[in-house]
Amino acid sequence: MKFPQQLLLRLTGLLEAPPLQTAATPPEKRPRVRQPRLHGEDAQLTAQARELLHGQRGLRELAGKVRVVWNARLQTTAGTASARTWEVEINPRLKDHGAATIGRILRHELAHLISVYRAGRRRIAAHGPEWRQACADLGIPGEPRCHSLPLKAREVRAKFAYRCQHCGRLLKRVRALERRSACFDCCQKHNRGRYDERYRYVRVPMDVLEEGRVKQPE
Repeated sequence: MKFPQQLLLRLTGLLEAPPLQTAATPPEKRPRVRQPRLHGEDAQLTAQARELLHGQRGLRELAGKVRVVWNARLQTTAGTASARTWEVEINPRLKDHGAATIGRILRHELAHLISVYRAGRRRIAAHGPEWRQACADLGIPGEPRCHSLPLKAREVRAKFAYRCQHCGRLLKRVRALERRSACFDCCQKHNRGRYDERYRYVRVPMDVLEEGRVKQPE
C-alpha cells in the first residue's frame, strides 16, 4: 500500500503538522489601563496654593489636600471653595483678566478653606471674622465678600415655547417639558394652587413665535 509523500513525512516527524484552526479564535485580551482623570486641575495653581498654605503656621496638612481646578460651568461666579473635597474651583473666564486677578480670587477662596479648617467642627459664617483673618494672613486684608468683575452669564437661546390655554402666558425653555405642566398663576388664582387641565401649557412652534403671531400678555 502506497502512502502520499506528505503523509509519510508527517509520520516520520520530518514535516510539522499545520496549526489547528478553529472557527473563531478570540483575540488576545489586553489589560485595560485606566487613564487618570484630572477634572480640569491646574498643576501650577495647585502648587501656588500649597505654597501659600505652607507659609502659614499649622496648615501643612491642609496644603497636602488642596487642589485647584478650572470649572467651565461657573457663569457669573469667579470661584468657589469646597471644604468637603478641599478643592478651589476657578472660573476659566478669569484668564481674560490676567494672572493678578486669578491670584486674588485664589487667595479669596483659599481663605474660606483656611477658616473652616481652623474652626474644626465649630460652625462659622462664610464671610465672618475667621474668613477675614485668613484673608489678612494671605496678604489681602479688607477683601470684599463679592467680586465686581464683568462676568456675564452665557446666553442660551430657548428652543421650546409653551402657552397657557387660559391666560395666554408664554413659557420659554431650553429643554422640552417632560410631563404635563400648568400655569402656576392660573392654578393659584382659580383652583387653589392645584393642577387643572384647563390651564395646561400647550406647545407653540418657535417659528410662529418668532414671526410675532403669539405675544406675551401684558
